[in-house]
Amino acid sequence: MNENPQLSSASHGGMLIPFDMFRLSQLAAMLAELLIGKARNILDARLVAVRHEASRVLLLRIEGHVVGDDAADFWRGNPDLALLTSQAVPHRVLMYWAQPGPVGKRREGFLFAQRGQVIASDEASDESPRADGAWPVTRLCEQMRLGLADLADGFPDSPRVEISLVDASSYNDEQLLMTLVGRDAAGPGGDAGIEDAPAPGGPAAGMAAPAGIAAPAPAAAGRPPAPAPATRANVEDDNKRRAAEAAAEAIELRQRAEQLQASLEHVVDPLGIIALPAAGLSEADLLRPLVISEIRGDLPPGLPRSLADALQGKRCDIAIPVEFLSEVFVENKPLSRPEFQQRATAVELGGRSLQALEVLAPRLGYGTLLSSGKRHAFVSRKLDQTLPAEVMLRILDGQG
Repeated sequence: MNENPQLSSASHGGMLIPFDMFRLSQLAAMLAELLIGKARNILDARLVAVRHEASRVLLLRIEGHVVGDDAADFWRGNPDLALLTSQAVPHRVLMYWAQPGPVGKRREGFLFAQRGQVIASDEASDESPRADGAWPVTRLCEQMRLGLADLADGFPDSPRVEISLVDASSYNDEQLLMTLVGRDAAGPGGDAGIEDAPAPGGPAAGMAAPAGIAAPAPAAAGRPPAPAPATRANVEDDNKRRAAEAAAEAIELRQRAEQLQASLEHVVDPLGIIALPAAGLSEADLLRPLVISEIRGDLPPGLPRSLADALQGKRCDIAIPVEFLSEVFVENKPLSRPEFQQRATAVELGGRSLQALEVLAPRLGYGTLLSSGKRHAFVSRKLDQTLPAEVMLRILDGQG
């Protein structure tokens, strides 16, 4: 490993997970649905998966116009991609972003997600440096024995596959996984299954894997790895069970969504439209469709379609009460009252003096937490954007 990794000149980001057997096409379809819900253009978007040959790590990236000119900004602004992925794979997911930028504009950060929740995060920039002077992604690369430049380049010369997000169902998962493993889908017997695929090589000796990217246990010397106990029958039974559970959850979610949409209040301002859903931050699946950085096409269900033309290119945001500060994250842990008091800045809003702090709402993204001291409210806009004063004060006064 390069002990002094050079900064790449390009902004980059993505997700890292231990390489395992899962349905890449299903993940691609889920990510497509999420991005479509944000009114993003995914016509040329594709999920790219690259297996780092020297370690059991899979790099997942989305490529195409949907990412824009700044890949780090895309990943930093869409943490729900990692949260969704963490529900589809059996491991923790590490999302990272690295923005070299000009002098004074460098930024690096990451978050760990597990089962749809952010469990840790860290970020540093030239404007907000870490106390120890460390850069989070650079440190992670050192711990994982990955070259930062290699990561930026997407592990060149490593096995990789690409899946179109708009046509994910047409791909053969077994063939995709065999390509990543480095062998043909059909083995010597002509019928090698996904379950029969050998585990990729473990990490280099001495690798100190960070939390969330666990190193696989080495095989005993001279002993071949034990075959995976799973059979196709087990997999089919498990898929049926998961499908039944997913169907029940989908029905419940649809009913809750219809209830929310039937009474969805809203306010229009110069930046766009702000929805005031009768929901909490824990109901991210219901709130996520209401957070759109740039409206293209129809408004989310529950908002007046008659306003769609006038709001094209503008924002759709949410503003909701926050009962507990720990519902939002700052850096690597849920927000606490002492930390909020230490980090928050005083702002004037609608003639009132409030405390404000940029926070991460799990599965929704970054926004601003406002507090009157007694009540708290979250809006999916950052402090440098126009905040809806009347709406936020109404919530903070207990009227929202």
